Amino acid sequence: MIAWPGWPFQVAPSNIDESVKSGEKPLDYVRRLAYEKSMVAIPQARPGELIIAADTIVVRDTDILGKPSDAQSAFVMLKSLKNRSHQVITAIALRLATRSDSWQEVCVSEVRMRNYSDQEIEAYIQSGDPFDKAGGYAIQNPRFNPVEHFCGCYASVMGLPLCHLERTLRKIPGYNPSDMSGICRKKLKYDCPITRRVLAGEDIG
Repeated sequence: MIAWPGWPFQVAPSNIDESVKSGEKPLDYVRRLAYEKSMVAIPQARPGELIIAADTIVVRDTDILGKPSDAQSAFVMLKSLKNRSHQVITAIALRLATRSDSWQEVCVSEVRMRNYSDQEIEAYIQSGDPFDKAGGYAIQNPRFNPVEHFCGCYASVMGLPLCHLERTLRKIPGYNPSDMSGICRKKLKYDCPITRRVLAGEDIG
């Protein structure tokens, strides 16, 4: 998704410790991970270049669900989510390469899963799709189609809330606003109902 605006970019793995600290709440956890990722030194980054870091988690009740490690954990995770609601939380942290401070943003979306069968879960696991995704699913998967309803940012549930990213970028001196919302609508073929409110600074999605 970061490629959609057409910016030149490089991927630099952060390799930070993503363990949850004792007593750490989900929102604090995902904010911390995005921030720590943004603070990792990137030797190839040049002055004036922007470092964009993000992290997405799925939260069921108060439990943080990461990426399933194997087929069994994927099955348990998807079984626990079916026919109920959960939150998808994405935190963003931006930093100019020559600075130590960052601009941060968070997006929280409510997602309700449909009442899929065990057989559907097993077929989806066989596809290999769950294993690199928080919560073990992709909202955009056309065959499994796991989500019954959601409230918030569709792009965030996919992994990166582009309007929230644009809103954060606009805090950086010298940034020229882009039509991130238009790009998102075109790529997702989805007319987002909250775009204007997000860009206006409302705490939504």
